[in-house]
Amino acid sequence: MSENVWNERYRQQERLWTMKTEPKIIKYLDLIEEGNILDLGIGEGRNSLPFTIDGFKIYGTDISEIALERCRENLGSKNSVLTNCDIRDYEIEQNKFTFIIASYILNFFKKSEINIIMDKIRKGVMKNGIVYVGALSLLEPNYKEIKIKCDEVEENTFYLENKKSFAHFFTQEELKEYFKDFEIICCMEGVEYDHGHGEPHYHGIIEFMARKK
Repeated sequence: MSENVWNERYRQQERLWTMKTEPKIIKYLDLIEEGNILDLGIGEGRNSLPFTIDGFKIYGTDISEIALERCRENLGSKNSVLTNCDIRDYEIEQNKFTFIIASYILNFFKKSEINIIMDKIRKGVMKNGIVYVGALSLLEPNYKEIKIKCDEVEENTFYLENKKSFAHFFTQEELKEYFKDFEIICCMEGVEYDHGHGEPHYHGIIEFMARKK
């Protein structure tokens, strides 16, 4: 989706997303070393909130400037560097980050674009650094309907005309392959009740965390 589309979504609601940090990030918080944190598609900052303490510096990107304005208010400016851009255009400095977050953002890209982003993530995390990926999976309730009605432009990637956006659905094997040289901390798939935004609904999700050896 374009910057204008996301800005309009944020403009329509005072709070677009829940401000609760993903529970898996909280669960493994003690494994994350102090240093630089990168949150791709940071939104209003919910997943970076635990790192607004001494010892961490937060780098975040988002395509929506409205989201970043709210994020600045939530995180403060003392230890955060926020960039308004499409993550496809964001250059991740190699071996810089102790933790990289990609929470339910990669689904909006084509498989070929995801390949490039994942390569940047792998190179950007430092030794013993950790990657968190939250993503929609093939268990997504409307996946079968999308597969029938929408054009599959790449493997498990569809173009949704009504949203003017791509949608990619992940598998566990796919994520494990991206990070095959990493130590897997968790890889869990299931259907989850989501009441954090809009009307309550369900999502098929994968949560994946891995540490660079």
